[in-house]
Amino acid sequence: MLPDGGADDEERWLAEGIAGVQQNAFYMHRALDSNNLKDALKYSAQMLSELRTSRLPPHKYYDLYMRAFDELRKLEVFFREETRRGSCSVVDLYELVQHAGNVLPRLYLLCTVGSVYIKSKEAPAKDVLKDLVEMCRGIQHPLRGLFLRSYLSQISRDKLPDIGSEYEGSSSLASSVTPSHVHLLDDVLLLGQLCFRHHCPFLISGLSASAA
Repeated sequence: MLPDGGADDEERWLAEGIAGVQQNAFYMHRALDSNNLKDALKYSAQMLSELRTSRLPPHKYYDLYMRAFDELRKLEVFFREETRRGSCSVVDLYELVQHAGNVLPRLYLLCTVGSVYIKSKEAPAKDVLKDLVEMCRGIQHPLRGLFLRSYLSQISRDKLPDIGSEYEGSSSLASSVTPSHVHLLDDVLLLGQLCFRHHCPFLISGLSASAA
């Protein structure tokens, strides 16, 4: 349940959250520039901690989420370059981020590394996706869970193991229901449940359009 507060309070809480994202993103960028993986994880986790707030209504939480989303795209590029250079294997990186910060920041980082992991093809895409979907179920707060699942969908949409895709793998399903359909349907169903619990009919309509 959202705390009582007027529009002025919501604007202040949003401004504080954005300031927190920007401050930690600044230090994260410094760590990225110096190829300091440890500090990059530290400050990215602190940046993502701003998304743990329960004080913002959905439309303002979205503004905060998008600030963090933009920074996560830069972090994903860094992770990809680190693994390409051999500085850290993607498997080790996937294990490493599982010890980062609180649960919500950890899961955002896992999804980000998971995108790199799938692209590397060092593990079947369907296995990585299944792992991420199961772990994301750990966030039961409606709004935070909604946006986390949305992030997972956004970073995996071009890496789904459809039959005939480069991520299909050798153990694809023989039936007409592909692994990506299972993942997508599972994702939409849970997002719909979270939307209903948080009274977000406008988000439900958006989900219906994306699943069509």
